[in-house]
Amino acid sequence: MAAIMRLALCVLMVFSDCVGSNIIELSVSKAAKKGDMVAKCGCSDLDCSFSGAFDSQGFDISKSGNIILAKDAVSFEQETLPVLVKTKDSCYTNMAAEQKFIIHIVDSSNSVSMSSPILHSSMLNDFPTLVGTVESLTPPGGETDQYKSFHLLGPLSEHFKVKINSANEVEILKEPSFLKSETFSTFLFILVFKSERQTYYYNAELFIGSDIEDSEDRYISVQESHDVMKRQISTVVPRNVAKNISVYENNTGVLFNILDNPSQNNGMSFEILEALPEDIFQIDADGNVTLKDGARLDYDKGHRVYTIRIEVKSELGGQVTRYTVHLKVLDSNDEFPVFVNEPRPFLSTVRSNAPLRTTVYILSASDPDPGSSLRFYNNGSLDFDVDEKTGKIMTARIFNGVNDTDGTDYVITVYVSDIAAPVLQTTEATVTVRMGRRGPQFFSSSYSANVRDDNEINQIFLLLDSNGDNSPVQSLNFQADSGGTTTYSVYSSTSTTSNKFDISPDGNLRVLSKLLLGVDPPQYSLYIQAQDSFSGLSTNVDLTVHLLKNYKPMFTLPVYTQTVLESLKVNDSVLTVETIGNNGTQNFNYSVDSSVFWVENSNGKGIIRVRSQLDYEAASDAYYQDHSYTFHVTVDGYNITSLVVVYIQNVNDEAPTFTSSSESTIQDTIDSGRTVMNVKAIDKDGDKVTYRFLGSSSIFSIDQTSGKITISIPGSQLPVNQDSYELIVAAQDDGSCCEHGTAHTTTQPIKINIVDSKNFKPQFVDCRSYYNASILEEEPRGTVVLTVSATDRNKGENGVVDYTILSFRDDLRQDFTIEKINGSGVIKSNVKFDRETLKDILKVTVIATDHGQPPLSSECSFIVDVIDINDNAPVFLSGENVQGCQGRDEGRVSRDSSISDVALNIRAFDIDSGENAEVVYSLVDNPGNYFNIMTKTGMIIVNQNLSDAPERVSLQVLASDKGEIPQNSTTFVDIVVSNSSVTKIWPSGKNNPDQIIDDNTRTDALINTVSFGTTITGARLIVKCQSSEMTDKFKISVPASDNRKFELHAAGDFDDEKDTKVVQIRVYTGQGNDQKYEDSYFLFQINDTNNKAPIFVNRENPSIGKIEFSVQEEQAVGEEVGILLAHDGDSNPLFNKVSYRTRFNDTNFKVDESSGVVSTLIEFDRENLTTDTVDLQVIAEDGYPSSIPGQTGPNTVNNGLKGSKVVQITIEDINDNPPYFANSFYFFTVPENAPVYQHVGTIKALDKDDEKTSKYTKYSVGESRYFGVNENTGDIFVAGILFGQANTNITVMFTADDGKYSASVNVYIGVQKTYNRRPEFSGNYDIKSIVANRNYNESLFQVKANDPDCGNPCHLTYDIIWGDPVIPRVFRIDQSTGEVFLLAPLESRPYVFSVKVTDSSSGGRKKRSLAAKDAYTTVTINPAACNAHQEANAAATCECIDYCKDTALCHNGGTCQLNCTDGSERGYSCQCPSGYSDWDCSEVVVVTSSSITNNEDDNTWLIVLLVCLAALIAVVILIVAFLVMRRKRMDKDKSMFAYDNDDYDIREDVMDYDEDGAGEDDYAGYDISVIRKPVNAREGTIIPKSRTTSDKPNTSSGPSTGHLGDFINERLGDAEGESGAPPYDTLHEFMYEGEGSLAGSLSSINTSSSGGSQDYEYLQEWGPKFAKLADMYNTYEDSD
Repeated sequence: MAAIMRLALCVLMVFSDCVGSNIIELSVSKAAKKGDMVAKCGCSDLDCSFSGAFDSQGFDISKSGNIILAKDAVSFEQETLPVLVKTKDSCYTNMAAEQKFIIHIVDSSNSVSMSSPILHSSMLNDFPTLVGTVESLTPPGGETDQYKSFHLLGPLSEHFKVKINSANEVEILKEPSFLKSETFSTFLFILVFKSERQTYYYNAELFIGSDIEDSEDRYISVQESHDVMKRQISTVVPRNVAKNISVYENNTGVLFNILDNPSQNNGMSFEILEALPEDIFQIDADGNVTLKDGARLDYDKGHRVYTIRIEVKSELGGQVTRYTVHLKVLDSNDEFPVFVNEPRPFLSTVRSNAPLRTTVYILSASDPDPGSSLRFYNNGSLDFDVDEKTGKIMTARIFNGVNDTDGTDYVITVYVSDIAAPVLQTTEATVTVRMGRRGPQFFSSSYSANVRDDNEINQIFLLLDSNGDNSPVQSLNFQADSGGTTTYSVYSSTSTTSNKFDISPDGNLRVLSKLLLGVDPPQYSLYIQAQDSFSGLSTNVDLTVHLLKNYKPMFTLPVYTQTVLESLKVNDSVLTVETIGNNGTQNFNYSVDSSVFWVENSNGKGIIRVRSQLDYEAASDAYYQDHSYTFHVTVDGYNITSLVVVYIQNVNDEAPTFTSSSESTIQDTIDSGRTVMNVKAIDKDGDKVTYRFLGSSSIFSIDQTSGKITISIPGSQLPVNQDSYELIVAAQDDGSCCEHGTAHTTTQPIKINIVDSKNFKPQFVDCRSYYNASILEEEPRGTVVLTVSATDRNKGENGVVDYTILSFRDDLRQDFTIEKINGSGVIKSNVKFDRETLKDILKVTVIATDHGQPPLSSECSFIVDVIDINDNAPVFLSGENVQGCQGRDEGRVSRDSSISDVALNIRAFDIDSGENAEVVYSLVDNPGNYFNIMTKTGMIIVNQNLSDAPERVSLQVLASDKGEIPQNSTTFVDIVVSNSSVTKIWPSGKNNPDQIIDDNTRTDALINTVSFGTTITGARLIVKCQSSEMTDKFKISVPASDNRKFELHAAGDFDDEKDTKVVQIRVYTGQGNDQKYEDSYFLFQINDTNNKAPIFVNRENPSIGKIEFSVQEEQAVGEEVGILLAHDGDSNPLFNKVSYRTRFNDTNFKVDESSGVVSTLIEFDRENLTTDTVDLQVIAEDGYPSSIPGQTGPNTVNNGLKGSKVVQITIEDINDNPPYFANSFYFFTVPENAPVYQHVGTIKALDKDDEKTSKYTKYSVGESRYFGVNENTGDIFVAGILFGQANTNITVMFTADDGKYSASVNVYIGVQKTYNRRPEFSGNYDIKSIVANRNYNESLFQVKANDPDCGNPCHLTYDIIWGDPVIPRVFRIDQSTGEVFLLAPLESRPYVFSVKVTDSSSGGRKKRSLAAKDAYTTVTINPAACNAHQEANAAATCECIDYCKDTALCHNGGTCQLNCTDGSERGYSCQCPSGYSDWDCSEVVVVTSSSITNNEDDNTWLIVLLVCLAALIAVVILIVAFLVMRRKRMDKDKSMFAYDNDDYDIREDVMDYDEDGAGEDDYAGYDISVIRKPVNAREGTIIPKSRTTSDKPNTSSGPSTGHLGDFINERLGDAEGESGAPPYDTLHEFMYEGEGSLAGSLSSINTSSSGGSQDYEYLQEWGPKFAKLADMYNTYEDSD
């Protein structure tokens, strides 16, 4: 499709060529940095590449297809840069095969930048598309700009235009005829924002077509194809592969193919292992992933990210690859807009005669989709108009017609549309406008309220709207603009206001009287009336008030606990809370004070759900500690709360994270088995991490446990041609942290560099050969001057040499650049040189620097000579073409002049040198051939008889140089032929002479003297026809002593002069009108003398004024340090030959006399030097007697300053000293709850070597599980979970390795006990093995908690916490062991309670300054309904009690068989062998022949039986009589409090009665099951006697077993007959506790006494309640 599209575009581009004639011009600020984006050429770096040499101009292409800066913009040498990009199979339809960019580097004062995010927009057919608002597209800092504009750049951008609409939105419009028939195209443009101060670029992707959904799908496939191509580059196929894929929410087809190349599917099988957070995906046999039937992606209402784990097996069960796909759902414009106006329906009013355009209603709508643009429309109403942008509904006419009567309703149909959607999305609504006035409109169609019957007068209760939400009454007043206000009243009927309810000022329900359920009805049906004060109109709405019983809710548990996985998804259920049933219909709502959880109210229950993602590794705060969330759940409307504790269980969801460096350097002398580097990865889950290489390595190995990488072979056996190795380390966790989750693997590429053990300096191959470097003047910038080369004896990266160049003149202009090509440095010109204006010599210093550690460098300095070219034409010194001259030069001759007489002197000067400066003259226009010109001097002479010559002859003179291509110039001169005699002033031998002047000529020196045969009245120097006595180099005078000559003196020194100098001299004769003059030109050749001293070319450090060299310590004697170069400006070879020597007899260095090479005389040890620099004084001299006045001997550097130059030589450090530590050990402390990565301390190794040498020292901490170290800084940090290590010192071996030497020191890290962790239960308890209605003498079960802060045993305290008041009466817990005991049989119903465990200061913590902590678990007991011979198993199934395990139950070989069916007597039976009988087989069956059993007439056996029965009855009668007599005797001595026999066990049973009686609801107080078994009284108990029997209830007797009813009746009689006894139903001290209590009596009544007199007056001090008791006991004492 893309190829067809491009072909179509070629037709459109017939005039602009299909290869990309469009040029995109962009500006880049000088402030832009390396990596900043300049433009975009494709979707990846596979789409585009640079053409030709453009990739070397400072640009690069990123992996995402962006053209970026490869260096800072300020370093570009040119201000305009062309960039040509080739594209291949580009993902953008309009991108040409060759696209040219013109990049302008501009000053940063005009802010220019490129936006990194890409704008995406879709264009449906010819509809405009939005890219954003002006405000959103205005870059930072542009708010104050007044002028803003937008336009597009890029191929085919002429078919589009950018428009800012009235809503201040930026739209892109397409020509209607362009791409009319195409269904899909993807275009890339650059959207340019311009303002008064800013230029800002956006890359804009535009999807154009008739089916945008299809286009978006195709766009994704294009992106994925590029990702596939990238992944195919890799040669390593891991078993675990991660992919990031994005799809649009409206994609209903194939979402993606799991294979990088689906064509390689050869019998593979595919399976989706897991899909989170919803299992809505399926995969077919080709690897295509689609949605399941009925499933859909929804960005706005569903999940935005899915994780899909897919397993792919190759054919025949080969390799298994597991893919983890992170699927990102992208938003598409698919949601319809919705109206948000309230209340509903939409109502309004309009006044009669309202002006046109009166606003009657304002529509408001929203759309969740980004980039939406909403417009409002009127569906045909002629009465009203709708503003499409603001939604205002306005009158379209004056409402005063016949039909416009008050009360008339006008229904307007309106709709809102999202015009930015690919397919128009529209929502319709109606607005009813009433003519005149309208009563208030309520915001809810009905209201309700719940009122409790314990209300106070004027108490306010919240109103609920029709949705059940809290909402005060609210209405819309349509006459508010006229001052109308709304008042609310509550009516019980049409005309009667309620006397029980009204509306409070805040809009809620106020109760006017006290209500009581049973007296007042449970429900009131009322209505609220809203009345407008302006019109008097009113509106009613229903109000329902529910009267609820005053029931104070109680949670079923005071503490709810649950343990969940951290992988629980948002909105998943955690637990359910509820209140104890109230036998009513009232449902309560709940709320929680947590940001992590929320509660869903459902039928009176509160379902606690996850609000935000849980994280086991989250940092602790007030609500999250010890991996548990603690918060409260509250019953709304009541101050009733319960604690909720959610324990988070760890899931292996964290992948290891590398903390170590990815690069290390070793030397080539390393021994096998030596540590290369330590890789370290941390797993936040606390898993153990193992390490391995992806792929194999024969050179390096890695320790699986510690991550230490060692070398397997000696460094000397490493390949000499490889200086680095790249490996991939995989760190995998073992999942030991937790039961859930999958193992994770993280990879990190590492690079191991091999460097030489000895670092050599680079050496230039032949530095002196560069001394003759030259360049022609006027050569263009970038001309190659010469190529230098330096070599380094080191191998690999260490031996790689880079070049830099220094070539600054006094104006700091960089004259040359250097570029590394094929290992050499190619020097190019950076400016166009002009020899004639060049004042300084071009000194060049090239620095060669290697890649060693530390890097070493050498320098080579030389001079570049600028060679003259014939680029200047001769210039006449006078004449009509010379500025300052008035006209032509003119000469005079007499008509009778002889041949060769001089007519005129003329000169031209050429500033070039050599032959290019030599001038020859000729006449190109010589009428009559009367004259000739001397070719060398320019002297015009008579050529023939002038008798017939005209009076004035005009000649054209041509001056040409001798260059290869001559340069020339012309001038016209006039010769006047006079009939009278003309006398010449200049002697013939001294006219226009060529002379020589030495370059050591000094100011005022006499250069020449010219004598004349006649008196001269003056002599002047002429420059451009202007006369003076002195020029820059010459001055002239006529001596007063001799007026027939002039003297020419030097006006300045000639040291810097070269080539030739020309001076025009004019001499005068006569005075006044008789004065005459004649010119002559003197040409001086500059003669070289030995007047220039050598000058060092080597660069100096301006801050110290010295040349700088360097040499490494411990180098052998004779090691080259550097090369000195001095330049002598003399041109004569005798004068400019330079030699070198040291000024003093230096013992450290020497210098070669001819080459200037400085080398060592000793082997240096830097650490033993007092300073690391040594000064060497070097003399450079030219070796020929000086021509400088006052100078003797040869010229030397700095003539007059002892002729020497100081060279400062730095002794550079090498790694020849091991690191060491300042201390013998180190100690740090860290809290046990320190998080991973927390800083512990820093250790730096010391080293005698220089910091530059030792800065590459690597630090490691061995195989420490708990700590890691930053390899470069020595910062120790926490790398593991320290809990459990408190109050211990962890020893870490800290190692510093500088690549050659290493040192280690012990580091002791004390883990401080600064945090108390809570105890931990293994989970909640669900007990089903207890049988209802059964007593248990032993513990039912044991709850067990572990305190992670102490060893065993730990002192923990257990307590039962209950909500159900029955719980403490039936359960007891041993506070030390956690064993739970049963106090009473259980009913067949669930029992739920919480167990709290608290740690203690005695639990193993040596220093207890930390608060104790609690933990909770929930116990749920569901008793099983089993019979007496059954027991329940863990599944609550009744099983027979295994009586048969007692082998002694059946005697004489009987076989035990279980029988636990209902009605079974024992639960088992014995199957007796022959000869035995009875239930236990204990009876022997005797078989005889007695006649008793055979004789029917013999009744002896019956007589015996009757006798036995009679004897038994007699014994019973005697026993009963004895007991009756004994009881009567004992009754005579019994007092109120005595119960010394076995039949009476009387003590108090303390109940929770109110003072006014228990009432009917006090069912717990009448649970008499606990008083059924009396306890045997203790003998010898002495109890105080009563005052009198008439002052107390008769309690002298208690019930016998089985006569509880009689006992109660007797006590009731006593209470009614004794006035001194309190009412029986409020008597708190019951004396009958029942029988068979395991606990024994707790009664104080039965307490032993000494029998002596006791004083009970102290009870008077306890208050009124104890005063009566004191009086009672004292009275009893008196009665004795």
